[in-house]
Amino acid sequence: MATYTATVISSKPIDEAFTYLADFRTAPEWDENTVSSDLTKGDPFSTGATYKVVTEFGGRELTLEYETVEIQRPDRVVLTSGTGMAGITDTMTFEATATGTEVTYDANVAPKGLVKVIDPVLTLIFKRVGDNAAKGLREALGADKSQ
Repeated sequence: MATYTATVISSKPIDEAFTYLADFRTAPEWDENTVSSDLTKGDPFSTGATYKVVTEFGGRELTLEYETVEIQRPDRVVLTSGTGMAGITDTMTFEATATGTEVTYDANVAPKGLVKVIDPVLTLIFKRVGDNAAKGLREALGADKSQ
């Protein structure tokens, strides 16, 4: 399984950071691999919300449907997606600090079937994608430049 975890110390208050990230329509603003993200069903701050997400991965565009499967304001959001080749889970947790919010973004891609054979390659690609998204998150959330 390819995993990526990034922790960002944001100057934004917890509710502001949560509101920004829980609405997955903001993904193109902080993830350079996300081409677009549109809400297709529900309220972005409720379970069952779905998004049509177009992402660039491995040199090609993929269209995914993400669903909010867990949301606990202002502490946690879990979204899932997948293709015939892999299941995807993105978990965001939020913890108030004295000066803002600590945001942890944990992304997991679980290959299915024969794709499991290329898991080591997928892990390397996913790390590069994750590093770029983490950089964008730091900028979007007003994180200290030294992170």
